[in-house]
Amino acid sequence: MGLTACGGGGGGDSASSGSSPADSGVGSDEPVTMASIKVAPGYDFTTSQQLEVNVDVSSVTDQRAYIAFYQDWSGSDNAPIPNPDSQLLMKVTDNGTLSQTLTIGKQQQSLLMVVMFADTSISPVTDVFAVDGEGYAYP
Repeated sequence: MGLTACGGGGGGDSASSGSSPADSGVGSDEPVTMASIKVAPGYDFTTSQQLEVNVDVSSVTDQRAYIAFYQDWSGSDNAPIPNPDSQLLMKVTDNGTLSQTLTIGKQQQSLLMVVMFADTSISPVTDVFAVDGEGYAYP
């Protein structure tokens, strides 16, 4: 941002030459205060939401499974690669089921679930799903 001015004569007091446009009211509006902010009645200021997730892979195995949820991943939704820094939860289950409440940002539109099995002969399960406020159940 730059300021350019040209001289204009007139015999003014040199002490007043240090005033800024904000001081003189030129180019500035009234200051914003908390009292001047208008919000619609019933506006929701929360930035997070709760999501109930229920996973049941007991039909695949009743042995140990690792179930994780991620906010961010690369690749396509058919072959997602989770970003480890975005992991919300990783739980170990010995019976193939998980019921958990996740806290996620309201702006989150989808999540990635990854299930890895202790039995390496079983392929991992991945599922990208939309966050719709109704919760999530797999399968």
